[in-house]
Amino acid sequence: MATSARREQPPWSRPESKAPLPPLSIYNTLTRQKDPFVPLDKAGKKVTWYCCGPTVYDAAHLGHARNYVTTDVLRRIMRDYFGFNVAFVQNVTDVDDKIILRARQKHLLDEFISEHPTITSEVVETAGKAWAAYFAKNVARADEGDLDTTPATFEKWAQYKHRPLMEIIAKELLGQPVEEGLLLEDVAKLKMHLNTLLTASRAIAGSPPSADEFYAASSSVLLPFLDSLHKNRDFEPAVFSKLSRYWERHFNEDMATLNVLPPTTTTRVSEFIPENVAFVEKLVSRGFAYPTADGSSLIADGEGALTTDKASTVPNTVESALPQKKKASQDFALWKASKAGEPSWDSPWGKGRPGWHIECSVMCSEVLGGEIDIHSGGIDLAFPHHDNEIAQSEAYWDGCASHPTADGKHQWINYFLHMGHLKIHGSKMSKSLKNFVSVRDALQRGGWTPRGLRIVFLLGGWKDGIEVREGVLSAAKNWETVVNKFFTNVKALMAEEEEAEKSGEHIPQPWGKLEATLSRELDNSRLNLDAALCDSFNTPLAMSILLDLISATNIYMSSTSSLTLVKEVARWITKIATIFGLDNNSSPDRIGWSSDASASANAEEVALPYVRLLSSFRDRVRAIGIADPKSESAKQFLALCDRLRDVELADLGVSLDDRDSSQALIKFVPAEELRAVREEKERKAAEREATKEAARIKREEEEKKKVEAAKVDPRTMYRTEEWSAWDEDGVPTKDAKGEEVTKSRSKALKKGWERQKKLHDAWLKTQQQ
Repeated sequence: MATSARREQPPWSRPESKAPLPPLSIYNTLTRQKDPFVPLDKAGKKVTWYCCGPTVYDAAHLGHARNYVTTDVLRRIMRDYFGFNVAFVQNVTDVDDKIILRARQKHLLDEFISEHPTITSEVVETAGKAWAAYFAKNVARADEGDLDTTPATFEKWAQYKHRPLMEIIAKELLGQPVEEGLLLEDVAKLKMHLNTLLTASRAIAGSPPSADEFYAASSSVLLPFLDSLHKNRDFEPAVFSKLSRYWERHFNEDMATLNVLPPTTTTRVSEFIPENVAFVEKLVSRGFAYPTADGSSLIADGEGALTTDKASTVPNTVESALPQKKKASQDFALWKASKAGEPSWDSPWGKGRPGWHIECSVMCSEVLGGEIDIHSGGIDLAFPHHDNEIAQSEAYWDGCASHPTADGKHQWINYFLHMGHLKIHGSKMSKSLKNFVSVRDALQRGGWTPRGLRIVFLLGGWKDGIEVREGVLSAAKNWETVVNKFFTNVKALMAEEEEAEKSGEHIPQPWGKLEATLSRELDNSRLNLDAALCDSFNTPLAMSILLDLISATNIYMSSTSSLTLVKEVARWITKIATIFGLDNNSSPDRIGWSSDASASANAEEVALPYVRLLSSFRDRVRAIGIADPKSESAKQFLALCDRLRDVELADLGVSLDDRDSSQALIKFVPAEELRAVREEKERKAAEREATKEAARIKREEEEKKKVEAAKVDPRTMYRTEEWSAWDEDGVPTKDAKGEEVTKSRSKALKKGWERQKKLHDAWLKTQQQ
């Protein structure tokens, strides 16, 4: 995984197996190509999989959803489509620099607020100092005189120095749309800092808001400032564990909402500290790592491929020669010496804590051993995190391989899978840039649904980046709508057929050219989808195959009422949709998906007999109205039938499709969808009425103009300054200069006079009536 500019890619050894396996190939970041998938298990059944889990210090955002939902899709395909027994291990990073900093700062802010529940001059003064420190560190340029800026003058200063960014911020604060565009990371950071300073300055310099409002506005500047005042203070371990446990629960709840399967095994860094120490000790003893004088232990060469030349390492036996710092820029910390204000544990190098990279190597190795089938994570972890994992893990397990490798060195991971980024209008989501949308906000207020999100990721593929723009959202919404309508129609027709069978009606099951054609379509779809999933989980193609089959089935349904093959198609599509995680129902014979994850699985079945009874009564009333459409009572009957269909039942999630020769077709559709259809229909009807009214007014105005024009006497119509002489009828004979009107002009004037006389005479007759 090293960059080609630094060193050649290490040779990769394909596992060998005599077990029957599916022809699955997976894009492997280790080789940068699609490799045939061969599990380590000799029986070809078990797959070991380690996934880098969350660092729990804040809410999960849509970028996390992209990673974990997509990983869930691949895991489900491996388990439910290809039939592997997947041992899926995912860690929780609950010991980390970001967690430590966030927990400590939050504790100090909570402590400060508890001591200052009301906003006094002292609080405002402290907030002002915090604001100045934040401004000086992140935005101000001393050489340009910026340090004289205060909360009271900040807005004027920012408008002068950073007008384009301030205009974007102003629009965002007002909820106005912002023109799409990609901000470079340094510009995005500056925008974040300006926004933070603007919000805080308004609270500090403006009229005193409530305490809650003040602290909410100023917390981002207070957090680092209060932390800087307590550099040498120690904190109880509970300060750090409280934050990580809260956000771990929050993360798990979000993943459950997104229908992400829980891991087979969850590991937490805090529960593997002794194992971390032992792991590092072995690396040091083998000469792959060296301790430094400050108590941190570092490993040489974090480029993902260990060299056999250990001359650059310093054996820990020569303690008098311990280096003061790491010897090369690519070296990284395995064990970090403790500092004031940080949690710590005992080790041979003094009190400290594990480095970030070592944590995953230790937990993965402890649970799954020294050889693992699959390791996955977001693409942003490929370097340096996963490179460093490989370096330290292959050093630790060197000499323990169960099978020979191409270069004789240990191969820790056989397949590395990296999920692509999610970008919103060109920018990658980042907690550090505060430009992320949390999963909960997206689902509650952002117009997303768990299924809609998963469809976007399925259509975008797993390893390539996805940029969420209008076209992407429209494609996902269209896919879901088409599939949903198909399921709704099939279930409604099946319910109708079942009712007919109960009443003793014979249901024919024809087999002819139409059935043979649809049967071939189904067989081809199965083969093509299998090929797509074997081709490195090509879900965009698989999703397209499902739509094409639905289209062919809809054509078939328009030509025949037979449902035998239709039900087979619907069950297979349901099965694939369930494998993809688009529904949490696993019943093998069920058709469609739940309209609400929390809804009872048999709610429609329970309601159907009652709805059918009401629909049948409506059909009879409607037939009476249609039989005598001119009578006033019939009109009222039909209006009531329409209201029952379009309003009362629609608001309960029931759709009735009226048909000419039979009873209405009953469908269960989410009420919000039916309301949206009704509102759109009403909107179009209102537009038609508005168009008709505008046309009527225009006709009236034109008619009024014609009447006014007809009132003019033809004998006076040409009596203007344009002419100087007229005949007895008022037709001009000379122009204003006294020159004779030409024959052609005189002829045209005469025709105009005759037209006006005709109009005027007609108007006069209307006045005499």
